[in-house]
Amino acid sequence: MRLATAEALPAVFAFADGPVPAPHPMRALRAVAARVEREVSPHPVAGIRSWLHGEPATDAVEFHAAELASGERVEELMAAAAALWGGSAHANAALAWKTYCYWTLAPAVLGYTAARRVPVMDAANTVFSVSADAPMFSVRQVRPRFLALPHDPCAGRPDVEVVANEGELLDRLRATAFDDHLGPVLDAFLARVRVGRRTLMGSLASGLSYAVASMAQVVPDPDDVIAKTLLDAFDVAHLVDVSTDESGRLLYRRRTCCLALTIEGGRTCSTCCVQTDRC
Repeated sequence: MRLATAEALPAVFAFADGPVPAPHPMRALRAVAARVEREVSPHPVAGIRSWLHGEPATDAVEFHAAELASGERVEELMAAAAALWGGSAHANAALAWKTYCYWTLAPAVLGYTAARRVPVMDAANTVFSVSADAPMFSVRQVRPRFLALPHDPCAGRPDVEVVANEGELLDRLRATAFDDHLGPVLDAFLARVRVGRRTLMGSLASGLSYAVASMAQVVPDPDDVIAKTLLDAFDVAHLVDVSTDESGRLLYRRRTCCLALTIEGGRTCSTCCVQTDRC
């Protein structure tokens, strides 16, 4: 008979000497992130390490997502991008969005991949940081909030909201991360600079794909299944082509250009559509 581990037990399991508390929601996420760092690369999780371990970013300029969603500080974020990349206004906006989009989505992809336990990253609960030191970009929650399935061992915790099934989990992921956050920030960018919505949504698709390509390598679920599930949830599957190599690792190529190639000294990304004339 297999013995249940603490992570596999219900939120509170009564033993003879009293109940066992639910595990911390971050436990599974930290474990998968650590494996990504060791077995894939530190880069895909560098900007969420401080959030995972409760370490505040040092000497960073913080942008509360609610301020960006309302348009208050979008120009300040674009100015930070201009200082970094020195491109045209629309190229800087596209690269700022690409970076912001990835780090907003990375915690959600990590949580979904690790344990179907999704951190809530709506605008009211997200802070994005830009620092002169590594990691240059990072993101954190204002307060811990998670979405989880009924069988999740963390389901009884006050910072965890239980949803009925995986379909509802994906719907809530889309609603919190995009409808209540990235969508309004996207509109704020588009109101200030001439760049195509399709171009920016292509970066959302690319960000999801890159996160899955990095994180799914260390979990048993098929990479392409996770990628297609999340791309469909955000309605961006048409903006990126996904496949797998002989080892089952995710390959993807975006159908839009992030505009990095327009910056002096810039070059196309390895996943850019420019190489295959599909922009």
